[in-house]
Amino acid sequence: MKNWTTKEIEYLKKNALLAETNVVLNVEQLAKKLGRTRKSVDVKIYKLRRDGQFPQTDFSKAFDPKGRKFTDSEDKRIIAMYKKGESYADIGNSLDRSESSIGGRIMRLKKTGKLKQTIAQKNWTQTEVDTLLVNIQFDENGYCCNHTELGRLCNRTYEQVVGKINRLRKDGTINTSPKNGTTSIKSKKAMDKFNDARFAHIPKKKEDTTMVKTVENPSNVSIESKQISLILIIVIVNGQRTEQYFLPNGELLATKKTDSAGKQ
Repeated sequence: MKNWTTKEIEYLKKNALLAETNVVLNVEQLAKKLGRTRKSVDVKIYKLRRDGQFPQTDFSKAFDPKGRKFTDSEDKRIIAMYKKGESYADIGNSLDRSESSIGGRIMRLKKTGKLKQTIAQKNWTQTEVDTLLVNIQFDENGYCCNHTELGRLCNRTYEQVVGKINRLRKDGTINTSPKNGTTSIKSKKAMDKFNDARFAHIPKKKEDTTMVKTVENPSNVSIESKQISLILIIVIVNGQRTEQYFLPNGELLATKKTDSAGKQ
């Protein structure tokens, strides 16, 4: 697959026709104009959204062109078909509603608790597994870093992709495993971004310095003093406080637990 040029990307961003949910309506036309496949354009739009260069989809803004409200019987059918793994398009066709309208309704049903987040789906086909294995990417700590992209390519939910990767690790199909005592690079970046915003008002310390002092004694003992940066995560559950200290590279350094009385 040829790389995208800056000119192609600018054309895509300028000429994409967005629905009220920010779903691109003219993918076929864009693909034809750019001389690319629909899948190629879909994947590029996904990557632009991921990098913040394209509006994020929001199915909660979907509306029915005919202005109809959803009935109880329609909700029951949506829930039943969704649990069977039917696509939004198929559900919409059975109710004479748009795909985006169904997507918005499903989000609403999840928020109100009428539809659980975890759903039973059809078994993975060998083609889907092969697609996952060919396209899966890992960060330097061994964590998968493109769940969303794999979900799009395999037409699966985020939760299904995570579960399948775990099962493939257990049966030995995937040999790459997360390093003990580390977190994913993506999570660490998100944590760093959060901390930078939270503590932006606090002046940053000067760069770490290392001081080495040699003590004159028969054994030539060398004492090294080094200042390092730590990331502290505090979790409080039912009165129990847990503090986790991470190095900048994501390695877990220490864990401290105390109860409500301050006992460790």
